[in-house]
Amino acid sequence: MIYLMDLPMPIHGMSSVNLTILNKAFNVGLDPRVINTVPSYAARFFNTRLWLVFKFFHTLYCYGAMFTLSFLNIRGIVYRPINGGVGQVYDLVYMVLCRIFLNKVYIHHHSFNYLNDKSALFYVLNRVAGRSAVHVVLGERMGRLLNQLYDIEHSNIKVVSNLSLFDSKDITKSTEDRQLVVLGHLANLCIEKGVSVFIEVCYALKAMNIKFEAKIAGPFADESARNAVLVATKNLPEIEYLGPLYGKQKEVFYGTIDCFVFPSIYLNEAEPLVLYEAAQYGVLNIGTQRGCMQDVIRKLQGYSFPEGESLVNNIAASICEAIDIGTLNEVEREGRVEEFKLMQSQAKESLNNLITKMGERNRDVSKT
Repeated sequence: MIYLMDLPMPIHGMSSVNLTILNKAFNVGLDPRVINTVPSYAARFFNTRLWLVFKFFHTLYCYGAMFTLSFLNIRGIVYRPINGGVGQVYDLVYMVLCRIFLNKVYIHHHSFNYLNDKSALFYVLNRVAGRSAVHVVLGERMGRLLNQLYDIEHSNIKVVSNLSLFDSKDITKSTEDRQLVVLGHLANLCIEKGVSVFIEVCYALKAMNIKFEAKIAGPFADESARNAVLVATKNLPEIEYLGPLYGKQKEVFYGTIDCFVFPSIYLNEAEPLVLYEAAQYGVLNIGTQRGCMQDVIRKLQGYSFPEGESLVNNIAASICEAIDIGTLNEVEREGRVEEFKLMQSQAKESLNNLITKMGERNRDVSKT
């Protein structure tokens, strides 16, 4: 069994997810041969031109390692979380090697880059991987698009939410009796992730005479976001900027808000982990319908809306409705916590089944 994956360092969303899945494989007794497809030894050069040089030569090394291990792994299992854009050129070579050595390929999808529109590059990659390849997706919509755009059979699509990677922990919520609604937005703050829409929602609530507080957290990803937040905090005393939050500070943030507003318009948004982070605390999620967000928010008993001119008004109206019908009270909040726990249990079971199936298939091949 071969695991082809980007591992830390550098640390980013995909490398962290890959490391967690690898550790789970080890925990269930599997012993995959691992090829780290990024030059972690040169992580200090990440996002520089020199990184591209290291990446190129390291990839050549990976191709050699893949050829050698595949020669010893004929008809075996290969697990590959693929890139989202032009990086699929690298993945294409890996798929060719898999077909040469008759490997059973498990492709893990983490991006909507080639699902928002049909991609010629992924079309070729999928054809090379073969109709027997198993496609691991984050949500049902991702699976539907793979079927519609690339004619991938539903039977070869397995849904494994990133929620499966969340570790259970004790949650401490605020017991403060508040007389107003507390909104929160946390991200790498930029226009695409929705910070400007969040601010507009605050202005709309102010105009409606709704009593609220608003907390914005995260590092600024661009100057437009920085300027928007700084202007908003000057004009609206209800808005507070908390800066980047980590560890206990982030837990306090989620434990003291009622609504998490994440109106992302990021083109390749998939399954934002912040929605699950908020859901652990029973917070009401409100957002857009990018990627898998509509399905996720619906299952977590929140509100999601299409993008457009009515987005700000729809979000503001949903907050007003939540206040009026008691959606933010403690009983409803506990109900959302229980729904989160149920979804988490189902997601973990799906991931365990996937890893177990890969292990069983690999053992069957080893016996022959």
